[in-house]
Amino acid sequence: MRLTLKITIAILLGVALIFSLHSYLSLQRERTQLQERLSGEARHMGESIRALLTEIWRIGGEQAAIGFLNSTNLVSGPREIRWVWIDGSGDRRFVPRISGSRLSALRQGQTVSILIEAEDGHDNLITYLPVTTTQGRLGAIELSESLDDLRGYVEESLRRSALMMAATLGSGLLLMTVLGSLWIKRPVRKLTEQAERIGAGDLSTAVTVSGRDELATLAGTIDRMRSQLAEARDAEQAANAAKLQALERLRHNERLATIGRLSAGMAHELGTPLNVISGRAKLIASEELTPDEITRCARIIGEQTDKMTTIMRQLLDFARRGEARKQPVELGRLVKGVVDLLAPTARKQGVDLRWVAFSEELTANADPGQLQQVLLNLAMNAIQAMPEGGALTLQLHGDCTSAPPDTKGAENGPWCCIRVKDQGLGIAAEDLPHIFEPFFTTKEVGQGTGLGLSIAYGIADEHGGWIEVDSTPGQGSCFTVCLPLLARGEGG
Repeated sequence: MRLTLKITIAILLGVALIFSLHSYLSLQRERTQLQERLSGEARHMGESIRALLTEIWRIGGEQAAIGFLNSTNLVSGPREIRWVWIDGSGDRRFVPRISGSRLSALRQGQTVSILIEAEDGHDNLITYLPVTTTQGRLGAIELSESLDDLRGYVEESLRRSALMMAATLGSGLLLMTVLGSLWIKRPVRKLTEQAERIGAGDLSTAVTVSGRDELATLAGTIDRMRSQLAEARDAEQAANAAKLQALERLRHNERLATIGRLSAGMAHELGTPLNVISGRAKLIASEELTPDEITRCARIIGEQTDKMTTIMRQLLDFARRGEARKQPVELGRLVKGVVDLLAPTARKQGVDLRWVAFSEELTANADPGQLQQVLLNLAMNAIQAMPEGGALTLQLHGDCTSAPPDTKGAENGPWCCIRVKDQGLGIAAEDLPHIFEPFFTTKEVGQGTGLGLSIAYGIADEHGGWIEVDSTPGQGSCFTVCLPLLARGEGG
């Protein structure tokens, strides 16, 4: 509606300007024509009077002629007729109302009409007709006519013009308001609503504006943009879905690779309870045991079976591909589960596995399976980096002293960190900038895919965190997983 008002005001101002100019020019033209008409009438009347005056002057003399002019005033209407001497006269009754150079043409025998504009607005049109008396003296008939009627006509014309302009502006304003509502306000409202829907993500509703004007063209352009955005969004969603599926397949494959690295330790861990079960079963089958001994053997078999079941369940839970789902996760319990899962492999490799919790009851909003994959990957890399054995320590800190990267806002904190420290071979300085790049590996062929650390970093990033590394060749490495803490009471 504001656009309609602006356009209406601009158009009406233009109309008012043109109308005012036209009225002004028309009044000037009519005033000039009326003055010319009055002057012509005065000249015509003066010619008649001059002819009679000349004859009367010749027959009856000056007094008779002037008396004739005085009597003529009685029938001349609004005009005042008097005799004046042009060459100067002592009697003030016969002095012209106009003097000086303005009567120079009169002295040459020409009729002169002069407009006298008074300060009070009562203008007069004075006409002089030269008359040479029988004595050769130059005089003139002075016809003075008031232009009050002309002034009244002008004022009336101005009033009519003002009323006409007011009526024009009023009707124009009303018409433009109605037409603006139909032609501008409604289409603009439709376009605004459509733009708001597009901004809100609703790309399913089309907009149509009838007509062939600019707004209809704009509506068509917006609708084509909406269609293109919808197609682009669908394509992006499909690409993201494919990317997520591929990423999940990579993560699953990496989990399976980790399972392969864990299997050797698990085989040794399963061998001992299997031997115990086999020996106890043979004792029971020998039928040489007392009932109490048989009961004891059965209880031992059950315990060893439960131990194997726990180990296999841990492996299966980790290997199973599940849908990513973030939830409140108690980090201490999760890290303790990773330590239990790593224990057989660590013992086989001669690695002293340690677990230290500097903070208790730390909770993060995370996918437990993905976070477990990150820690297992880092820990398995640490075990492989210590072929001669050593100490592997997992630490949980509630106060992360590391500053978040520029891509992570400090307001997303507070942060906690999980450190995986080993006493292995370490990482060369020239390799450190590349360790999180996909397919980069320092292991021998067949020992690794080069995706583990890249996937681990991606998982940490998806959880709003990051991974830092500090390594000294020959002394070991420390990988720090930083995650945003979930405040108490959040997450249900």
